[in-house]
Order: sequence, then structure tokens, then C-alpha cells
Amino acid sequence: MIAVVLSGKGGAGKTTVAAAVAHAVPENRLVLADADVDTPNLALALGATRPEKREDWLGKLVAEYVGGGFDPKICPLGAIKKDGSVQEMLCGGCGVCAKKFPSSYRLKRIKNAEVIEYRWGEVPLITAELEPGCSGSGDIITKITDDAKTTAEVEKRDVILIDAAAGLGCPIIASVRSADLAILVVDNTLTGVSDAERAVLLLNHFQIPFYFVINRWDLAPERVEKITARFKALGGEYIGKIPYIQKLTVGCPVPADEVLKHINVEAFLKRI
Repeated sequence: MIAVVLSGKGGAGKTTVAAAVAHAVPENRLVLADADVDTPNLALALGATRPEKREDWLGKLVAEYVGGGFDPKICPLGAIKKDGSVQEMLCGGCGVCAKKFPSSYRLKRIKNAEVIEYRWGEVPLITAELEPGCSGSGDIITKITDDAKTTAEVEKRDVILIDAAAGLGCPIIASVRSADLAILVVDNTLTGVSDAERAVLLLNHFQIPFYFVINRWDLAPERVEKITARFKALGGEYIGKIPYIQKLTVGCPVPADEVLKHINVEAFLKRI
């Protein structure tokens, strides 16, 4: 069983809910994957601070100048310097320079992330940290989820819980595409609701059933009934509403009991 926690936007409480739900799943069944590689905070939220394994990920394609003719003006991103060399942080790997000057430039892959495995108690937690200036691609997230599946198979664990990437682009698609079940965190703001509605379109595309929880419901309690009705109409099953919790602003680990008492986590556990 692969379950994913998503929200459609950053800052909605997705990682908080994922960390709390992780406490409810039996330890010997669980593998965790943090696919939010731009801001991978699940380990921090759980208090897992010592990585056990690190692996370089050569996921960024860039051009390399090897000498000869060049023209800085041909690069659409302005990555070619006046001496012909390439600023790797700016290079998008489009290969225009290599096509125009095939003897002067070649394409290569460089490190853009580090895949990391933590242990939260006995529970494996797999994530990645991006290098400065690099973006989270679907490739690195597929690597994370594939590693989680391999770990689950080797260690005979049957539940993978994924803290999905934020947004609705390629990283979130890679996060959810193999999921069997989802928990959608709906932040009680106009933007939070709008982005969560768009996330439902993605879940529907992959035919993934979902629960939903409303976060910070007490910031605008007059909207809760309407939000609940809206996401039920979109096919979701309501499992709770979380108030603004002061302890969450103080630090980590996440106070799981404070979060779980507002969620019908038993409904989720019955499905896994």
C-alpha cells in the first residue's frame, strides 16, 4: 500500500499531517519517503536528524566548454561567459551551444542532489536534498519512491507513506502516480482551497481515492461547512479538522498527539 499526503501548495500543513500519521502506523510495516525535495522537512518534523546513507544524484544536464569557437549570444539563458566557459547554475542543458559548436561544447551530467536515508527509530525515511540553484525534477522523486519500494520489499514492510512535493507540476505527478490512497490537506485560506481543488484534478486523473482534512479551521470557521461540502462533492472523505496549534510554531518534532486527536486516523488505518 502506497499512501501520499499532499496539499497542492506549500505551507498548508502537509508535512505536519504526514509526520502525525506516521506515528499511527505500526513501525514494523512502515517506510517513509519525503518527496518535497525543495524543502525536505519530514525527518526534522519526526526528530530524525542523523542520516545513515548518502548517495550523489547526477541529475542535472549541463554544457561544458572544451575549447574552440563560441558565441555567448546563442545561449537563451545567458550561461556562456565571455571566455566561452559555462555557468553551470544558469545552464539548462538545452544543448544549443553543442549543436552550434559541436567541437567546442559537450553535454554532461553533474550532481544536483543527494539522496539520503534516515532512520526514525527502526523506520526507514528516504529523501533528497537539492544542490543550490537546482530544481526538483520528476527524476529525483522517482528515484526516492523507487528506493522506498525497494526498501519495503527487502525489509518486508507493506506501507509506504509519501510526503508529496508541493505544487502541481512534474514533482507532484512523480509523487502521486503510484499511490493507492491519498490524504489531502486543505488549508483554510482562499489560496489553500483553490490549490487543493486543483490537486483533486490530479488525484482524479490517476484514479486515487482520497481523504481530506481541513487545517487551521479556526482561522475562518465560517468557511468550514462550505469547504467540507465542496471536497465531499469532489469525491473526498472527510476525516477531520485541525485547529491552529501554537506548539507547531515552536519547533520540532511535531506533537503528533496534538494533531492526531483532531483526525479520524482509524479510517485511514483500516484502508492500509
